[in-house]
Amino acid sequence: MLASVLLFLERFLLSPIFLYEAWTEVGPIRAELAALEAAGGGHPYTSPGVVWHLLVLVFNLQVGGFLLLSRKPSAAPRSAKEVLVPLVANFFNLSNNLIPFAPEVLARNRLPESWQANLSAAALYLGLIGFGLAIWATASLGRSFGVLVAVRPVVTSGPYRYVRHPIYLSYVLQMGAWIAANGSLLVLGFVATFLALLVWRARLEEARLAEHSAEYRAYVERTPFLFPRLGAGRRPSAADG
Repeated sequence: MLASVLLFLERFLLSPIFLYEAWTEVGPIRAELAALEAAGGGHPYTSPGVVWHLLVLVFNLQVGGFLLLSRKPSAAPRSAKEVLVPLVANFFNLSNNLIPFAPEVLARNRLPESWQANLSAAALYLGLIGFGLAIWATASLGRSFGVLVAVRPVVTSGPYRYVRHPIYLSYVLQMGAWIAANGSLLVLGFVATFLALLVWRARLEEARLAEHSAEYRAYVERTPFLFPRLGAGRRPSAADG
């Protein structure tokens, strides 16, 4: 009963939260664009503020939309950490809302000023590549996408032929984009913590899948965890992130 409630909340409570967080970024983007115009114009893609808020919007829109399309897994979470670790990993990204209130010494972009415009432009494209990878991976999963650690169907198509966790790879690319857009001490700490939570979550997922599938255990031995091997052949993958 509890597992069913958790899965219901995953789809119909978490999804609206992330979609709302995406919507809250529209105002800051408009404000940044207005400030850019007042300062004499300029391309918005070279504005660190515009790029930063755009990446946050894309990230939250991605998670909320994918959750809304999810379906019930074949085996639900069975322990507290299989619920709490994914939740903390996902909601930790909301801590970026605290950046405007952080001390200037922590929130200041530490990247050289002469680099910032070019890095902001590069950040946008890197973030979009990450978002595109997430769309590809999620399309391969169909309605098997989820947040909580659970057993879902094995997928052998799309980017799962190359790595076990292409969605998490997309998050890594987005985190790299966030650093390029705002290389502050606060953002560096945020990214390091988020990636540590992401790896912990992935290991929990793999432990559940390994218990249910000898094929998956063999697959883990021959397929890269997060980054594809250059020249590696196409391999099947598991449906969890």
